[in-house]
Amino acid sequence: MRRGLVAVCLKPALAILIFSLAGASRAQTLEHLVEICDAEQIRLDMLDGKKDTAIEFNTLAQKERGKKIYFQFIDHIQTNILRPEFPENERLPFYKNLVQTIQNLKKTNVRFLAYFEQYFSMVLNISENNGAQRDMELLKNQVPMALDCIPYFVGRSYAQEVMVFAAGKKPYDVLTKYLDYNREKWFLSVLETVAKNDPNAVKQFFGTPHAVNTALKTSIDPVVLKLYDIFYEYGRASSGYTNIELVYNNKLTIDESETLVQDEKKWFQQLCILRANPNILGTYSVDQELSHYSLQQIRKINFLHDEKDEIRFASATTYNATQLYNLMVYSRDEIFTSTFLGLFKRMMQRRTDSSLFVLFKNQGLNKFRTFVQMCAGYNTLQTALNTMTKLEREMLIDEIVKDLETTGGNLEPAVEVADIFGSITDSLLRIQMSDKLGDELRRCFLNRNMYGARLYGLLYKLSGGSPEKITGTSVNFDIPLLDKVEVGLLFPDGKNIQQHVFFDDEDGEAAFNSFAGMFKSDVNYKFSDGPGYVKIESVKGNKVIIYCNKPKSETGLESIRKIFEANNRYPDIVVHRGHSYHLGTTVDLLTNNVKIAILGSCGGYLNISRILDNASDAQIVSSKQVGTWTVNNPLLKGMSETLRTGDGGLDWMKLWAELDKKLKNNDKWGDYIPPYKNLGVRFVKAFETI
Repeated sequence: MRRGLVAVCLKPALAILIFSLAGASRAQTLEHLVEICDAEQIRLDMLDGKKDTAIEFNTLAQKERGKKIYFQFIDHIQTNILRPEFPENERLPFYKNLVQTIQNLKKTNVRFLAYFEQYFSMVLNISENNGAQRDMELLKNQVPMALDCIPYFVGRSYAQEVMVFAAGKKPYDVLTKYLDYNREKWFLSVLETVAKNDPNAVKQFFGTPHAVNTALKTSIDPVVLKLYDIFYEYGRASSGYTNIELVYNNKLTIDESETLVQDEKKWFQQLCILRANPNILGTYSVDQELSHYSLQQIRKINFLHDEKDEIRFASATTYNATQLYNLMVYSRDEIFTSTFLGLFKRMMQRRTDSSLFVLFKNQGLNKFRTFVQMCAGYNTLQTALNTMTKLEREMLIDEIVKDLETTGGNLEPAVEVADIFGSITDSLLRIQMSDKLGDELRRCFLNRNMYGARLYGLLYKLSGGSPEKITGTSVNFDIPLLDKVEVGLLFPDGKNIQQHVFFDDEDGEAAFNSFAGMFKSDVNYKFSDGPGYVKIESVKGNKVIIYCNKPKSETGLESIRKIFEANNRYPDIVVHRGHSYHLGTTVDLLTNNVKIAILGSCGGYLNISRILDNASDAQIVSSKQVGTWTVNNPLLKGMSETLRTGDGGLDWMKLWAELDKKLKNNDKWGDYIPPYKNLGVRFVKAFETI
């Protein structure tokens, strides 16, 4: 809110209220907050050295987005707070929280446009005071963001219901925010819900003077009391809290539970049985243990990738089909292609269910979308579908598509749906899936669930439907095509700068040498060595500069970072050249300069969300499986040559058509997904844009 607007927003009725003698002290405080807020917006405006109600970003689109977030949204929120109808008891705390948030905005974090667009949009919606029902729908549908906005609604009548709901969806995250609500009379009820869903999260406080323990010790909830029984006998270090479902229901004594957890394999097998029931105590703690064990086993099999199968998969010989299923779905982000295919083959051989659909049902549908998405990614989906009858396939599609709006803001299932649709080749199943998405859109729209309507509408549009025929123009269903990068975006200062990030894994050195060799032998480029890195620079055509760290160097990445920092010029393209477990390092290097991110197998929604938080305009090239240099090298050289010799833009369809001719005989080429075909990323980009 600009200083000149303060008087306008302080309407006569409100002005009288503010400057009344009875409320002089409070009024001055409010006026002071208005002044601080305006001063902070001026500070934000001047981050780029110019006072123009905008912050300079890398593109005009980013600048306009920043203007909307940091000026228009915040102005609108202030206007709402100063309206006479805004709850008087909320006015000061609401404004104080807004001021504190703006004061924490710095040059280093204003670039997170995707996050702050969601954040200030939610604060704006809360400030509208649209009624408890609409506010609760908003907050329950976006639990992760709601938890960041607790101070804005903690005093409202519906806060307890929202927080108890959130504790069932994100128990650990709710616990980490305890300072935002620990003075409320319903603090204990939220902690009890956390304890029932994630006992491992609360056990760390047992026996301490911490506020969480102080509150929980007053509980008379029988489940909480049983957790304290475990603590009194075995302390905080016990793993037995995870077995609360079995202990509480007298299927194991506390002593038997402690004996069980000493045998990791038997415990894993018991947890697989337990997790097949979707309504158990300690769900999130059980998931954590299943993930921990599965990753341990998968990493061992991954490590033996050069060994013969009888050696490599020896550890999997005693697992049954459902246990193999759990090993795969709980290790999605790290499992190698060959590891998945080997375990999938063994699961298919050992299954006793009549079909995989029956196996899914017997597992309580736990992570079945994840498994289907993995099958789609590893080209085994048709094999899985072939185990099912026509009716079972139809029932599977129904299960895949339903209830996506009830996840508390977790977009992972919706992204899985988008990816699954993109991989289905059966035309009848594609039609059925699209029709079902349309039905779910219609249901949400008729029930006035606008979150669900937008979610299903975007998926319906991606599947070829026309959501506007159901909703009219009341909902935005714009989806970016991502079929090209416009001229100029990749050469913001007449140069295209790339960073290729290599790692010292088993084939890192070979991949680096092969890639560097392509350019060393090309007269259109010059090649120079730096401390821990190489620099490849075009000498003809458009200026293309590529920095590559040497995989065995411990200083290469840091040397390159210092170059970017010294020149205040960061890469336009970032390429990940390592296994998926190294991806986090590359994602941390992304900035809003990045327009193209080539990341290999980048996993599910959480990774996509992190990528877009760091680089909101990035178009992502990914692969269904771990990338291979036999495809990476022609792809990256072809892209660089297109940039060097072309008009500065990049047409993905044209580039892909050219690469098709070169790589048509490479069976790995079909696993690479250009931005315009990555339905999951297109969905997230559309959904998270306000």
